[in-house]
Amino acid sequence: MSQPDRPRPDEVFTPTKIPLADTNVYTKRSDPEKALTRYVQRGQIPVVFGEYGVGKTTVVRRFFREADDAGTVVYVSSPAGKELADVFTVVLEHLDYAVETEISRRTGDSQELGARLVAHGKLATSNEINTKYSLVVTSPTSEALIAEMASRQVTLIIDELHRATPSFREDLVDFMKACRGGNDDYPVIVLIGTTLDAERLVGQDPGIDRFVKELLVEPLTDEEARFIVTQGFNRLQLSVPDHLVETIIRTSAGAPTIVQSVCLDMAEACIARDDTFLTPSDYEAAVRTYLAENGRRLAGVYLKAIEQVGPKKYRKQILLAMAEQTHDFANMEEIRTRVSEQLGDDVPATALSGPLRELKSSEDSILQDVERREGGRVYNLNSFRDPMMKSFIRFMRELEVQGLVPKPPAL
Repeated sequence: MSQPDRPRPDEVFTPTKIPLADTNVYTKRSDPEKALTRYVQRGQIPVVFGEYGVGKTTVVRRFFREADDAGTVVYVSSPAGKELADVFTVVLEHLDYAVETEISRRTGDSQELGARLVAHGKLATSNEINTKYSLVVTSPTSEALIAEMASRQVTLIIDELHRATPSFREDLVDFMKACRGGNDDYPVIVLIGTTLDAERLVGQDPGIDRFVKELLVEPLTDEEARFIVTQGFNRLQLSVPDHLVETIIRTSAGAPTIVQSVCLDMAEACIARDDTFLTPSDYEAAVRTYLAENGRRLAGVYLKAIEQVGPKKYRKQILLAMAEQTHDFANMEEIRTRVSEQLGDDVPATALSGPLRELKSSEDSILQDVERREGGRVYNLNSFRDPMMKSFIRFMRELEVQGLVPKPPAL
């Protein structure tokens, strides 16, 4: 059947790219968006964190969509392998400067950058349209650079902050202090990372605690996931029964990437057979595809980790308990409390210490100790080795309820 006005499924459901187009289905994330509004209006610097695949980058990029359309957003996807001078180069080139870089060497506790940047371009604050301006940047506190970013109302977004080197974070702290030391609300700075990133920054200089604010993006609520499912299928002019909507929501485990992936495969299968009615078979096929394309490695690690005898299956209960945590780390008492709730019995910590140690010490361990900023491990604090595992375990638990978990030999 011909549907000339219908977008393609991959123009609606976008599990692997930022939904910025009008056709992309996107649900407002009220709490983080309100927090972003509050912090930006107050000239504060949010450090956005949350579990893998929860939609941190999407929330931030959508929030600044108008500024992005106006060309004032500078997005740095990762600081891995970079120094702050590299970020300054990206900013200046975005502002149409030609940048010359001279590599230099740090000495002692100086505030010099690892590179001297000489930028040539038009001065934004000049009344003379043809006036050329040479801007020299030698430190993370460069007043000329900050003034130019402020006058051009730049919003700087740095993603994956957890991959930054210590020297990058050190320079970043100095830069943030210099930016927030004046009266101008610009440049706006937004950082995206993990639970530890705000603590790492403030640990270098407690004085920045007054304007560095943590912003947690939690997993999708049922209502937010329901909006993605129903609105997405409506845009594609496809009908989906209510019970199947609820199944998809439970399976998504609060992860936008999972719900978008499953819905995309379901839609493509339905349209390929020239139909408008989605079926449970479409859903089951989409889940198998997701496991094959995205979760084969994770499923193998998880299923191997929970293999053990005994009616209480403590290793599995520990992993389920940690997957339900809203933060990235769990101590023994938090794990013990959740396992007790899951089993309906008061489980002593001594019964869990062995299974927990096994989950961290095997050759392909699924858990790990949390490392201190200065080196060494934090006593009695545990996290997943792979950040994708939290939502994936919730996903697998729901598939187990539905009888859709593959047997280990099939992986």
